[in-house]
Amino acid sequence: SSFEVMGDGMSMDQYQKFRHTLTPASGFQSAQYRKIEFASTELINLIDNRYRATIDRNTPYSHAFEHLYWQAAGKDFVTGKKNMLLTNFEDKYRKDFLRFMKEYNETNLWSKFKSLPEDTRSDVKLLNAMRHYDHTMNVRWVMAHYTAAGKYLAKPDGTVEEATGGSDWRKYMLPKYQKRIFFPELWSQDELDNWGIDNLESYTKL
Repeated sequence: SSFEVMGDGMSMDQYQKFRHTLTPASGFQSAQYRKIEFASTELINLIDNRYRATIDRNTPYSHAFEHLYWQAAGKDFVTGKKNMLLTNFEDKYRKDFLRFMKEYNETNLWSKFKSLPEDTRSDVKLLNAMRHYDHTMNVRWVMAHYTAAGKYLAKPDGTVEEATGGSDWRKYMLPKYQKRIFFPELWSQDELDNWGIDNLESYTKL
């Protein structure tokens, strides 16, 4: 699978060549992936977990944008200063992202699901498909990326090299910290509390 290829499919030399090709880009600079997220869930679920309680539907999109979870990869939240990587990314995509955020505010997958008739929303196959997508995007894929980065960027002294673009990838990737969940109401309270802790490999099907 792509998860295995990412972590075990390259030698160190191959990874370094691949990494050199990407430099100075960073993994969070995928505009397509960001748009998939906007189209998948309500904006509040993409806000950095530390600031989620301060954001609601009356919050201006521009303010919410500044608190999206992946901002942590390129911003010093003590000073608020953005690194060049994040600044360049926003210069290119910010307007498009804000438009996309507005467009999918009420037409994202999660909002559409909640508007379905109750008997449809209760369909076990649909529920399991939604949960599978949520877990795959926000736990399995993220952890495959995180594990691969840790493996290839680890130094002999136990420290870790910076990511390709110099982003602090550990701050925004770990699921247990960000609690990034597309469809929170489809998970039990115990599953939510232990998100990214005891569901790294799998989850319980309904």
